[in-house]
Amino acid sequence: MMNMAELKIPAELFNRASAGQRDAQFALAELYMQSENDEHVELAEEWALKAAQLGHIEAMYWLGEGYAAYAKDMQEEDPIESKTYFEHAHRWLEQAVKHAHPAAIFEMASFYRNGYVVDKDVAKSVELVEQAAKLGEVQAMRDLVAIYEHGLGVEIDEEKADFWAEKAEQSQ
Repeated sequence: MMNMAELKIPAELFNRASAGQRDAQFALAELYMQSENDEHVELAEEWALKAAQLGHIEAMYWLGEGYAAYAKDMQEEDPIESKTYFEHAHRWLEQAVKHAHPAAIFEMASFYRNGYVVDKDVAKSVELVEQAAKLGEVQAMRDLVAIYEHGLGVEIDEEKADFWAEKAEQSQ
């Protein structure tokens, strides 16, 4: 267990994670993710999957966001693998969205904006960005400013652009 010592993983945390405690599993995943070692990254994914399967909402988002980032990186090089990871991402983001996770809702908006494994639907994308903004996601607020200022999938609406600019400013 030298790699555990190398990452300074407390035995007590590892024991709680092994006993099926989802918060400990996700904490362990986050520790493993800090490593550059590929084996540790795989362990991070394994522990995050365990936590997510037990209902850990942040783990669901974390997996969805991670899979989406990987899928975007792979898009040109390997479109088939990319699609598989977009499907994994979508599945986990969908779970986190059911729990009103603001960042997951915001990430899901990009799936509809770009047509990643769902039909492209700009109106649905804007709706999700607005939902995330209302839940406090600052980047979603900033995106709404641009969306309403430039009429990106909606009518130009300076009032709404100003409203979201003010909200974003207050939320920092």
